[in-house]
Amino acid sequence: MKLLAFFVSVILLTSADLTTVRQKYIGAAESPKDTEELYALLESTPDDSPNTTLVAYKAAALTLKAKHEKGLLNKKNLFTKGAKLLEAVIKRDASNYEARLLRLSIQENAPKITGYDDEIDNDKTFIIKNFSNQKADLKAFTQGFVKKSKSFTAEEKAAF
Repeated sequence: MKLLAFFVSVILLTSADLTTVRQKYIGAAESPKDTEELYALLESTPDDSPNTTLVAYKAAALTLKAKHEKGLLNKKNLFTKGAKLLEAVIKRDASNYEARLLRLSIQENAPKITGYDDEIDNDKTFIIKNFSNQKADLKAFTQGFVKKSKSFTAEEKAAF
């Protein structure tokens, strides 16, 4: 019985953490303060954690830190570190919907000079195909992203 209670509490804590992380991610694109708060939430998450979704958010936070960083070399290093970590997560867990959504978000907003935009169409297709299988909170998060996205057509946006 104690073991069951432990697993239920771990699942609830992870869900609550993801809700907080998602909210921080939304604001982090525009706010250096929110970016730092997001990264602080995730900094201690090991890169090889079994919770690949949290690792994906950690990677996304690194790319966002690059956006707000001073100095071209610092920007490049942070962005590259975040992008490589996100690619490692997706390689390890290719069916992770949220990691693919984050990659799409990053790739469509990354400066062209980074060359980090080659999976936009694949991720968009994956998101469209798998949207209906997601939980309500992740569907709402996806809808908020798709509404602002440059990658989806008006017709595709209406389907969400």
